[in-house]
Amino acid sequence: MAATADPVLGANNTFYVPYPILALASNGGDIFCTAGGGGSTSVKEVPNQVHAHQYCEASNKLSTIAALNTGKNLVVAISYSHVTKLWLASSRRGTKILSLSGSSLTELCEFLTEEDGKEPEQNFAFYSPDAALIATGGTDGMVKVWNAGSPGSVPTFQRNCGTKTKEILDAAFSPDSRYLAACDGTGNCRLWELSQQLPEDGTLVSYNSKAVKGKALIKAVRFISHKDKPTLMFAANGTQRKMAFGVVGLFSMQGEQLVELVVDKGPLKSLSVTIDEKLFVVGLMAGKKVVCKLPDFKCMQKTKELHSLPAQCVAWTGESTAISVSGDRDIHLLRVNVGGSAYGFLISVMLVLILVVYQLYRIGMMGGFLGQGRTDL
Repeated sequence: MAATADPVLGANNTFYVPYPILALASNGGDIFCTAGGGGSTSVKEVPNQVHAHQYCEASNKLSTIAALNTGKNLVVAISYSHVTKLWLASSRRGTKILSLSGSSLTELCEFLTEEDGKEPEQNFAFYSPDAALIATGGTDGMVKVWNAGSPGSVPTFQRNCGTKTKEILDAAFSPDSRYLAACDGTGNCRLWELSQQLPEDGTLVSYNSKAVKGKALIKAVRFISHKDKPTLMFAANGTQRKMAFGVVGLFSMQGEQLVELVVDKGPLKSLSVTIDEKLFVVGLMAGKKVVCKLPDFKCMQKTKELHSLPAQCVAWTGESTAISVSGDRDIHLLRVNVGGSAYGFLISVMLVLILVVYQLYRIGMMGGFLGQGRTDL
């Protein structure tokens, strides 16, 4: 077990932990996990850890309720399953399955996923929505699907999706667990219907962006429902020096672009969508984050620089709090007003009252002016 000291509150609702944060995931409620550390070479100075945090929006209190020391194995990505209530932690060449119970965070098992290359490393592991499958990907350039088995048991290999390509960056299952999409170092996305073996490389989708005047490199992929249809959401960056915009686009399952939004003139790093699909947040390389509305696909709030390093990961906790973390050992919590800005509402009320008072004043002045010429007073 690792030490469970609470994060230290700093300025502007930023909290600090004793390790560089590389991974973040939320259970969609008031619990989220962060992970990171010093790696195998600095493990004595900065231990590799996974911390489970609990955040109370009402009191703005963030506490660490459990911690796990992962030894020499640095966790670089983490995800959560609402079905199994388990966490998947990507560490070096494989996946750790973690369980959080009260104040105890334990490792149930570990399985190897990355084998090829000089120093293979897994970038992600995700349960399918029905928790029957697990998808993994990393530096060996292969998208792998595993039979999850019973919760906490060692998964068994099912199949490779597609041929070997560049490093696999991100993946997502469709809500019905029927499809799997994955993006890689080529900047493209491949989409597979998992019940079919062909085509081997699935459907190839490229992001040709009007905003960046050419191909945008896809960095993250999600599935959302758009006009009651399953839709691909891509977070991507432009490739030109002066057009390295961070863009988010929606695409049909056939690869047709439906809508596009420029979230910043600089490149983006991370993406997260709320469970109810009403909001999404983008973490930027400049250490900022942008909150946008769905299905409007409009920017709602953009912060100033929050982290001195890129916003490595973003997620949601509580009712509507956007989390961002970075390798600078910091966690920032941004409370988002889903129903609109309370401040803006108060300003509107004040303006109406000022207008009413002004009109009454004008009426009074006019009455006084007209009364000056009367002789019956």
